[in-house]
Amino acid sequence: GNVLVGAPTGSGKTCLAELAIFRLLRRRGDEKLKAVYVAPLKALARERVRDWTPKFRAIGLSVEELTGDSAPDQRALKKADVLITTPEKWDGVTRQFQRRDYARHAALMILDEVHLLGEDRGPVLEALVSRARYTSTTRVVALSTALANAHDLGTWLGCSREHVFNFRASVRPVAMEAHIQGFTGKHYCPRMATMNKPCYAALREHASGRPALIFVASRRQTRLTAL
Repeated sequence: GNVLVGAPTGSGKTCLAELAIFRLLRRRGDEKLKAVYVAPLKALARERVRDWTPKFRAIGLSVEELTGDSAPDQRALKKADVLITTPEKWDGVTRQFQRRDYARHAALMILDEVHLLGEDRGPVLEALVSRARYTSTTRVVALSTALANAHDLGTWLGCSREHVFNFRASVRPVAMEAHIQGFTGKHYCPRMATMNKPCYAALREHASGRPALIFVASRRQTRLTAL
């Protein structure tokens, strides 16, 4: 059945995706069924391709990237065991799934960062899930950060209650301390600018000499923060 997993970053959701893929490929027999991994961004799709291609090749499985930057020919898509794509690309493909063998053979769809349903690309994710449930042959495994309305989302995805797993932010392999600092300002860009210096000070205080990850809302703000 369909599954929803909400868990903090770094808690092993990618491993769950890999296990779901291996389960499908081990049980498919002679059928040319395949798994589709839907990443929210092309950059994340590319990262997953780099990680999974050598890993799956070592056990005789093939991975293909299907994004706006990479479009393999039909033969490669048919032969692939795992397709890595983006919501917009897979939406365009599955609109004509009856004409495309590789789309009809997608027996598992892994939706990463499904909490983005509430943002701009939410309607595209809705279309993918609705189409998968309409065909009734595609299993959906949805991955997300911890959710406030996990059971509501699970019901919409077609998950039974026992197939909804939602772990609090405190459930993580390494304990985390949270420090919260507020910033005033109504407008987005000035508010982001006022956060840059305190961000650097926080890095010096809490992660001096160690790797750090900063989440920023856009590519432009990423560049400005890095400067």
